[in-house]
Amino acid sequence: MKSSSFLALCTLTCVSAYTFAQEPLTLTVEVSGAEANEGQAIFDLFDSKDNFLDRPILSRTMKIDNQGRARFVITDLTAGTYAFSVIHDKDSNGELKTGFLGIPKEKVAVSNNVVPRFGPPKYRDAEFELIDSITLSVSLQDPD
Repeated sequence: MKSSSFLALCTLTCVSAYTFAQEPLTLTVEVSGAEANEGQAIFDLFDSKDNFLDRPILSRTMKIDNQGRARFVITDLTAGTYAFSVIHDKDSNGELKTGFLGIPKEKVAVSNNVVPRFGPPKYRDAEFELIDSITLSVSLQDPD
């Protein structure tokens, strides 16, 4: 009788831990620094250095408000390591406008407010751990 009670307790504990670990998380990203009421913000989320800035696992678009801000609420995420980028798509063409050598001509932001120097930002600098639902803030920066 003792062994079956112990087994039942272990099973219940394992199921509870598994259920808790799989609870969907929400990432809220508040973006500032755009020109008021101009264009849209494009948010891209990445889950590895292999797809960073190339193949987002999800992408969202939001109009820039009258204070030059946008707010993205991403639900149903699992715990893990992520990074994101945001583009101020001022002309609303759905793309980052670039110039010579691919240097952005529109404002951009990356998680952890990474400001890249001499090339695109690195995933390791932009990554963050999502273990609870969180709100992060970034400010769009003019490209240098």
